[in-house]
This record gives sequence, C-alpha cells and structure tokens, in this order.
Amino acid sequence: MRWNIISLYITIPLLAAIALIQSTALPYVVILGVKPELMLMVIVSWSLLRGAEEGMVWALIGGVGLDLLSGAPFGTMTVALLVASFLSGLGESTVFRTHIILPLVTVLVASVVYDLVILVVLALAGRPVAWLDSVVHVVLPSALVNTLLMPLAFWPLQWLHRRTGPEEIHW
Repeated sequence: MRWNIISLYITIPLLAAIALIQSTALPYVVILGVKPELMLMVIVSWSLLRGAEEGMVWALIGGVGLDLLSGAPFGTMTVALLVASFLSGLGESTVFRTHIILPLVTVLVASVVYDLVILVVLALAGRPVAWLDSVVHVVLPSALVNTLLMPLAFWPLQWLHRRTGPEEIHW
C-alpha cells in the first residue's frame, strides 16, 4: 500500500464528515423505507478503486467513526464495513472494473452482506432480531437504494482517486 501525504490529510476528515452526515442528516432521508448507507457506498467505491487493503483501512476508520456515533454495540459497523470492503476489493483487479456495472453489482452484494453482518452481530450481542422481517423490510430495500445511489458516491471518489493515485492507473 502506498500512502502519500495527501491521502492522510484527506482520508480522516473525509471519513469523519461522512460518518457525521450518515449519523445526523441521512436518518431524515428515507427512500423505500430505509436510509442510504453513504459510508458503505464510499468504502465499496474506494475498495474497487484502490483494492481491498486500502479499502479495509478506510473501512476501519469509517467504521470506528460510525460506531462512535451509533447506539449499536461498539464494533458492529466496523466489522460489517471490513467484511464488505474485503469482498468489494476483490473486484479491483477484474477486467470489468472500468464499467459502471461493477460498482453497481458490487454495492448490491456488499449491501446485503453488510446488513446481514450487522444482524448477526446484534443477535450475538443478545439483541432480538426478526430475521425474515429484517431481510424483507431492511436488507433488500437497502441494497436497492444503495445500488441506485452508488454513482453519486463512486464518481466523486473516482475523481479523487485520479488526483491522488498512482500515475499508471487510468480510468
């Protein structure tokens, strides 16, 4: 992983701002009965653009930010984002990475995995989980909403990637 000074100065404030936006403003944005998961879309985008290793660093920072602002057991969001980032980063080396379909399909799958990991962690922490109801009314609508909104997260991060990434990568 090649961190440069620009990445360090951008990463922490960017992810802190996203955690604040997701925790304060996005609960008021409800689409199909769910709120968009901005941090998830950002982490998936960065994992696709820079690979699983750098994406997982972002997932760790962003997850801790969300955990600090959430009422869920500490570590829930971090674990869910790390799993989603790892899976998303596997798509970084694929031949189709320049096509918009890859981020859409990846965030669809990552959203389902992310929400299911959160439900498993909540269940393991002793919280009651209505599995069927949660899957039908939260997991699936959330995956659809995140997929529809993914270009709004991916394109700005693609721009940032081009400005801060290595010269040999062209999108």
